[in-house]
Amino acid sequence: MSNLPFLGLAASARQAGGTPVDLGRANAASVLGAILAEGPLARAEIADRVGLTRATVTRVTNRLIELGIVREGEPRRENPGRPLIPIELAGEGRSVITLHFGAHETRIGAVDLCGRVLAEWREPYRSPDPAVVVRDAIRKIVEMRSQMETTTRILGVAASVGGWVEPDSGVVVRFEPLGWAEVPLGSMLSDSLDLPLYFDQMVRGLALAERMFGAARGADDFVEMWIGNVVGAALVQDGSIRRGPRGAAGTIAHFPVRGGSDTRCECGRSGCLERSVSDEAVLAAAERDGLAHTTVLRDIVELAQADAPGARDLIARVARMAGEAGAAMADLVNPPLFVVAGLITTAPDYVNEFRRQFTRMAKLSELVEVRASEFGDLAPTIASASLLLDAYYRDPFGFEHVQV
Repeated sequence: MSNLPFLGLAASARQAGGTPVDLGRANAASVLGAILAEGPLARAEIADRVGLTRATVTRVTNRLIELGIVREGEPRRENPGRPLIPIELAGEGRSVITLHFGAHETRIGAVDLCGRVLAEWREPYRSPDPAVVVRDAIRKIVEMRSQMETTTRILGVAASVGGWVEPDSGVVVRFEPLGWAEVPLGSMLSDSLDLPLYFDQMVRGLALAERMFGAARGADDFVEMWIGNVVGAALVQDGSIRRGPRGAAGTIAHFPVRGGSDTRCECGRSGCLERSVSDEAVLAAAERDGLAHTTVLRDIVELAQADAPGARDLIARVARMAGEAGAAMADLVNPPLFVVAGLITTAPDYVNEFRRQFTRMAKLSELVEVRASEFGDLAPTIASASLLLDAYYRDPFGFEHVQV
């Protein structure tokens, strides 16, 4: 079974067709979109946001309440008269099984409609062979499903990978950490599943997650920058993600940075961004500096939190290089918002140092707000889920097979 691929951020409900069914589904998407962006909101507030009549909003919200997608919150009284009853998301009862293929491990998880992680397993690869990786992942998905579906309805599987994905075909064009090239991962997964599958590149999923639940909530124009074992970006403009030919947009691993690593990159050059600021680069620098010998980035973050000698200097150094690359991106795209994400960004002063270098280097930095993601180390699992969740919120009645 295949539902490949999912494309794009939430489409405007105003673009829907003109039949009553299309209009009803579009109205539901508009209402949920407003709640996602600004909620909880009272029915009158939703009507003002989306340009629908209050009667239509009442009809739609009542149906969404019946389905258990939203619920009424605690009444609030702002002026004399009847109190306002806010409508909020009700995340319980539905969830997404998630799958993320990282540089060293597979993450299998479950996330609810509000983007909350309900469970997560992490399993190191036995082999980088795609067939082995998929077989092991499917086995864990079956285990996760058996645990989850007694208490929640599984909407489908949402999968992501940190490498270059062609979204139209689900092919992983390249993922250097595992040596993958032209791997039809999407079809390999969907052929083994009896659930709908949504599959794309992780940073694009992360941009969806930020827009629905995170630091870019409700934003239509922003840049998402991910710093992990791989480094990448997602460019969001007018509510759509820029993908480019074969889905390669946002490839920033080989940006040159001053003070970057002397290690020769696979591209043949040195000083590339990913070789200088990635998790593995930070771990290698910590060992060179005599700071720590560890294969776990969290150890470095904890050393910085404990103010260990040299730890904060290392964090500041890599943050400045990342901030320089972010400034170059901002000068090119000119976004109003720039979001930086990854476990390393939770280290003390990382984001502040990133922001300072970004401000020094970007020509119009005063027009760009730099924010830190709040997802931390759970970002890949939430990002994976959001590939499906965004599709769900674009057409909840279609997902629920509701007659409108």
